Amino acid sequence: MNPQKNQVADAPSLLDEIRTETSAESAPLLRFIVRHAGVTAGLVVCFLLLVVGMGIWQWRSGAKSAEVADELARIAMTGQGEGRVAALAALALSAPDKSKLAVYMTLGRSAVESGDYAAAAAAYADAARQGGDGPFGTAAMIAQACALLRGGKSADAVIVLREAEKRLPEEARTPQLRQMLAEAAVSAGQEDLAAVIYENLASAASRREGDYFRARAAALARKEAGGS
Repeated sequence: MNPQKNQVADAPSLLDEIRTETSAESAPLLRFIVRHAGVTAGLVVCFLLLVVGMGIWQWRSGAKSAEVADELARIAMTGQGEGRVAALAALALSAPDKSKLAVYMTLGRSAVESGDYAAAAAAYADAARQGGDGPFGTAAMIAQACALLRGGKSADAVIVLREAEKRLPEEARTPQLRQMLAEAAVSAGQEDLAAVIYENLASAASRREGDYFRARAAALARKEAGGS
């Protein structure tokens, strides 16, 4: 299986590049991903905007925080490429604790845009620690998993996604997130885990999607058992 196919949540343009390389069996999955990739990316962007907006509003209570807020805005608006990443990394070191979450989230996004997925994953991991068990911390973990997938670290992405899923209430564990976890597991060679996830998805899905999820689970189970 092509690992690139499973880096599902970050860039619809990447899906365009690999669509012609996939088998007919995988076509329903790609249609599903294409349909929802924009939603996933949009959620991450919305979380980022919320973090930055809330952070700037809170930071104005202190002079140091206000300086960091101004510098973050300046770098985000005027910096480019590796220079912006380096400037944000330096800012994160000097920022007060209550400012670090937004700085790390901005740093992660900038690193993704520069193609430095290792730096992006590290920045989102720092943001997740700053955000704790709350929604911002969980959003940062999902963004971290996306960066890990794009950087070819599928096994690490599985660990992060499983931890993020545990933090979410049951109603927030969307099929999209579960399928992202399943395909990350496939990319990491963990077909047994992916098969279990697809079986669970099948039980809660509509008939048409349920049939596809069951077929996917069965194919993965056969592969894990050494069959064709």
